[in-house]
Amino acid sequence: MRNLSNSVITTPTLLPLYSESFAPVNNPEKGAITKPSLVFLHGLLGSTADWQQVVAHLSSDYQCICIDLPGHAGSQAVTVNDFQDVQQLIIATLAQYELEHIVFIGYSLGARIAMTIADEPAVNWPYTIDGMLLESGNPGLNSSAEQLQRGLHDLGWVTRFSEAPLSQVLPDWYQQGVFASLTITQKTALIDTRSQIQANHNGFNGGVQISKMLAATSLSKQRFLLPKLQNAEFYVRMVCGELDPKFLQLTQASQLDYRAVAKAGHNVHADRPIVFIELVSDFVSEIVSKKALCKHAA
Repeated sequence: MRNLSNSVITTPTLLPLYSESFAPVNNPEKGAITKPSLVFLHGLLGSTADWQQVVAHLSSDYQCICIDLPGHAGSQAVTVNDFQDVQQLIIATLAQYELEHIVFIGYSLGARIAMTIADEPAVNWPYTIDGMLLESGNPGLNSSAEQLQRGLHDLGWVTRFSEAPLSQVLPDWYQQGVFASLTITQKTALIDTRSQIQANHNGFNGGVQISKMLAATSLSKQRFLLPKLQNAEFYVRMVCGELDPKFLQLTQASQLDYRAVAKAGHNVHADRPIVFIELVSDFVSEIVSKKALCKHAA
């Protein structure tokens, strides 16, 4: 019987993941507080394209970098063993850009990856994290029984993705409870989009590559990160949709700063993009303002 601990056995090549960068046209005024760069991490089955509308607005004020995670879209050929491998690949990817201070904007799996970096940054982690906006991100399971149960649950999906075409798996994937707020039309559109983006390329099977990433970054393998987030030295804000009862409850119980968005489900930035853009803009503006106050007080 397969298990999550040995589903992925390859070692990643530390080449950059596929990424896209969008920078403001205007240079900052002399003496102004340097604005952080925004690093966007999508969820499972997502891609840089998921952030297109959000980045189109925010890139007028901030450098925005969107990354295709291992096994996905432009990074489809890349496989990893664990969260530490993902972190090293993100370091290699961001090294292409001139960065000092960053704010992570992570959705679902992307939020969990950001959390793991906050929990245990690699010894070669070179950037100052000013903040994290974590959308529908699970901070982890707090018992071995929960981890075992989740491991078995994810193993089922790992097997499905590795053995069946995406066109057969995705209709069942989007029947999960966190997607209950989606209409049939929305689910059909998502299935079509995901099937096209994650289609087989250059000899790589899209479903198999997704299965490897899911095995490597299963919630069952993630530490319980809530205490670390509650005591983080940077700003942390959770975002969830009011139509996503599981993550609304998780977020409210986290004792972290959060925003619950009306008329939105698990994917807030897709359901309410304008509201999400405002949430990101407000969050980063608060960080910049507080940094300015600290600079003047020093």
